[in-house]
Amino acid sequence: MKNKSSIESGFRIVNLILLENNFKRLPNVVFNNEEVQQEVNVDVDVQIKDNKTIFVNEKLIFKQIFKDKTQVEATIIMVGVFEKFGESDLDLEEFGQVNGAAIIFPYIREHLTSLSAKAGLGLILLPPVNLTARKK
Repeated sequence: MKNKSSIESGFRIVNLILLENNFKRLPNVVFNNEEVQQEVNVDVDVQIKDNKTIFVNEKLIFKQIFKDKTQVEATIIMVGVFEKFGESDLDLEEFGQVNGAAIIFPYIREHLTSLSAKAGLGLILLPPVNLTARKK
């Protein structure tokens, strides 16, 4: 008799790698002002190897702008390596664009939050990003 709680097919993360990390801030950053704007852009690129391994390259570009001057900016690129096992009906490209990107994003959010704290800015907490809406 099979154990019903065991997973027979799906995807697993094999590795998560920080590829790039650029962070800049001005010496005097304005806080707590209604005119401060934050821009968050996320780009996802998916590569598939041997119809089994999915490489999800996720890039975050963050900017905090006050009066048309960028005061804080960060670029963070992480790649997640995922492996398909068993027979999954989910398209590999779709998995990478949506599920894989959603798995990686919290690590990118945490990295930016940690960088902002170390830079003396307090915590930059990114808003959630709807990765399903980005689906091609």
